[in-house]
Amino acid sequence: MPTYRFKQVDVFTDRPLFGNPVAVVLGADGISDEQMQRLAAWTNLSETTFVLTPTTPEADYRLRIFYPRGELPFAGHPTVGSAHAVLEAGVVSPADGRFVQECGAGLLPMRAAGEGSERRIHVEAPVATIGDDCSGWLERICEALGAEVSSSPPPVPLTNGPTWMFCHVADADAVTALQPDMTALADISRDLGQTGFAVFGLPEGRDHAVVIRCFAPGGGVPEDPVTGSANAALPAYLAHAGWLDRVGREYVSSQGTAIGREGRVHVRVLDDAGRAEIGGRAVTVVDGEIRL
Repeated sequence: MPTYRFKQVDVFTDRPLFGNPVAVVLGADGISDEQMQRLAAWTNLSETTFVLTPTTPEADYRLRIFYPRGELPFAGHPTVGSAHAVLEAGVVSPADGRFVQECGAGLLPMRAAGEGSERRIHVEAPVATIGDDCSGWLERICEALGAEVSSSPPPVPLTNGPTWMFCHVADADAVTALQPDMTALADISRDLGQTGFAVFGLPEGRDHAVVIRCFAPGGGVPEDPVTGSANAALPAYLAHAGWLDRVGREYVSSQGTAIGREGRVHVRVLDDAGRAEIGGRAVTVVDGEIRL
């Protein structure tokens, strides 16, 4: 029975049992697609990743990302958490802190700043593409979320791997208090062919500029604790709404507090279209082997 090195990493935090966990299997070239999907369902985490030999000399490693019911070309917290794992395991020795990840979304520039528990890992996320205005779904979305969602700007889906329906709630405290109808959210996600909902508010006078929660019950993840892909896509939504200057070109996003998994995502906006780099800290909680 083959044995593989295995880590479970909490991402967008430097405290064990906070942030968002990702399971990482190192040296996973011998694992079949079916085994990868079964393991992702077995861990029951929002994502499980597999570190493979790259297919191009431009990349330092290749990453495949699975959620309980399928595979994603890109996801943020698995990318940051897997990078933490490969750096910790010595799989990659970056030059000047820079390295490249190959994944379904292509080649992604990565950088690491600092050492040990102070190290922060950043990734230039894929460009988020904006879908059609979903104003016609506003009433149904409000009912499912149990909150008043802004009609200006209206809910809009953005895709950078997953597809998140972005919904702005004017009262940032109401975002934290949400108790959505997960069945109704799953139904809407299925009808629209999207991953889930990214619901956010813009608080004032706090140490973070954004509070956000992400719900993907249709994919087997009722609430994702801290979501890199959504935080990476949010600047494109803000640019679309004309709100980039309201938030700033560098800011911190808070997520996970409502479910006891508080995390922080550092966001740097790279251009006026909202292309973004996201980053954060990570901590290994489980380090061992897995037999498949």
